[in-house]
Amino acid sequence: MRLSRVVEGLRRLPRNIKVLALGWLAWSPVQSMSGPYLQLYLSSLGASPEQISAVQSLQNVVNAASRVVGGYLTDKKGRKKIIWLGTALVSAAYALMALAPSWMAYAAASILNSAALFYQPALESIQADSVAMHLRGRTYAALQLLSGSLSSVAPLGGAALVNNLGVVEGVRVSLALSAAVGLGVAVARYKWLEETLREPGSGGSLISAYREVLSRLRGPIRDIVALDAALNFLGGLTLLGNYYVYYFLGLDATGLALLSSTSAVVGLLSTIPSGYLVDLRGRGLPLQLGIHLGTASLLLFVAAPPRSAPTLPLLLLSGVAGAIGGSLYGLAHSALRADVFPLESRGRVYALLGLPTAIAWSAGAALGGWLYSALGPRAPFLASLALRLALTPVLALLARRLSRDVDAVINGGLALKDLAQRQA
Repeated sequence: MRLSRVVEGLRRLPRNIKVLALGWLAWSPVQSMSGPYLQLYLSSLGASPEQISAVQSLQNVVNAASRVVGGYLTDKKGRKKIIWLGTALVSAAYALMALAPSWMAYAAASILNSAALFYQPALESIQADSVAMHLRGRTYAALQLLSGSLSSVAPLGGAALVNNLGVVEGVRVSLALSAAVGLGVAVARYKWLEETLREPGSGGSLISAYREVLSRLRGPIRDIVALDAALNFLGGLTLLGNYYVYYFLGLDATGLALLSSTSAVVGLLSTIPSGYLVDLRGRGLPLQLGIHLGTASLLLFVAAPPRSAPTLPLLLLSGVAGAIGGSLYGLAHSALRADVFPLESRGRVYALLGLPTAIAWSAGAALGGWLYSALGPRAPFLASLALRLALTPVLALLARRLSRDVDAVINGGLALKDLAQRQA
């Protein structure tokens, strides 16, 4: 595919997509700088592996709960106000995380950060609202391409800070930069985003609003919840991956940055072909390929021996497989969710979908932290691999069943109105 066609496609992106992409283009790199080192940061502030897992599990649960409120407000008040206000609050939380004198203070600030992410259903909704069904795979791919172009190599900047200033001060600088840039992004979103919810939602309470959605949610919702919950539980088990790679496998800060950047670059390069596959062949094949590549990635990760010549090559291969699989799965999953849920209830639906996945991920993370401390560093990763191998046929079946009707529309075997009737 010619570069000129990619550039032309980017020019045609809807305004909201451009605003979001440019915001991420500025914000994602500074956020990515600290990503590989947050677990090391917590450890340097005195947290044990179990405490690190507990902190990140609690963050996930708080985020899921805040999304319920955010989803209600998204469908009742609109998308734009929720997005810029939440962005500003997240920026303030980053500032508190940068100033934390202990791991407990960091935990409190990070929990505030998770609560401030109540705007995520609004963010997901405004993307889905702004893009037609037949263009979602490619548009989401272009969005990732723009936002990831700098963040893919940003961990190398984080490594430079950590190598020169130490883990604690290096991460503090990265978090402070995240706070400053995030505030600018909040202002930009306030000025230039366009509201997509033309008519405010009904005046009912939060409980009645969700009861209304639940009464109409049938069809694919069960398969989405089952698939997401299973994959998130397996992912939660491997939460301590960076901790394991640094302290057990023996990679230094530069090695962590290399792994992170390599995965990010490969994921970035695979977004456009993945987006075309999602739009032209349907959602099912990319979902299944993503699942299988995720299993292969974990297998390579577990196979990496500590402190030896094959360690880094195997980890790099693991990262490459995971990045390609993540690109395929993520784009297909995002497009599919937009396909099957109507505009007026997307905020609430996206929030509800986050609850079981958050619970599953947190349970996996808590179990992974305990396994790491009680049975040894390799235990959570071996457990995740064994479960994943056992569940892969079931996960692939769920992906096929979930995408069957949407793929029939994309391939001309089903009318769009018939899809809506089947989902009702």
